[in-house]
Amino acid sequence: MQMTSDQALARLLEGNQRFVAAQNHHRTYEPGDLVEIAHIQEPFAAVVACADSRVVPEVLFDQELGSLFVSRVPANVASDGTKWMIDIAVGEFKVPLVVVLGHTGCLAVRQIVEGLSGPGGGLRHRVQTAFQDVRLARLEPVYEATIEQNSLNTVKDLLSECPPLHQAVREGRTRVVAALYDMPSGEVRILEPR
Repeated sequence: MQMTSDQALARLLEGNQRFVAAQNHHRTYEPGDLVEIAHIQEPFAAVVACADSRVVPEVLFDQELGSLFVSRVPANVASDGTKWMIDIAVGEFKVPLVVVLGHTGCLAVRQIVEGLSGPGGGLRHRVQTAFQDVRLARLEPVYEATIEQNSLNTVKDLLSECPPLHQAVREGRTRVVAALYDMPSGEVRILEPR
């Protein structure tokens, strides 16, 4: 029986609690384990995370190899590669959960908020849109609010730009949530839409 979105989210958050409590299930992979993993892939969730070297979903959620289908891109935006990953996760693996994981201290978001150089094109535009949304709503502190808004916007972008995801959500097969990883504490919390 396939896992529900609630079960998948609970599994991730339980893993994060182990991570925060320094009770990770440290795993050693024997050659036979690697052979088995090489022949089958059954992720229970897809995660869109930042490329930041300190934000590794398998570690923060204390999950084993093969359990998460992950795309990492600066500022966890809906890049073409991310959208393709989501199409595969939903279409091939039928994941019941997609998590867009922002994080405190995001350099890519800070570059936009501070008016520094960043990537051109769509990636920069997506973060700039989140920054503009925060300024219009007069949310404070601006940098932290932009990090959260960017994750919330990525959820909307993925739903509007990934037809298989949109259909899976509409049919109740998949749920999409935005989350924030607090680097100093290690905690992940789910963000509520504004």
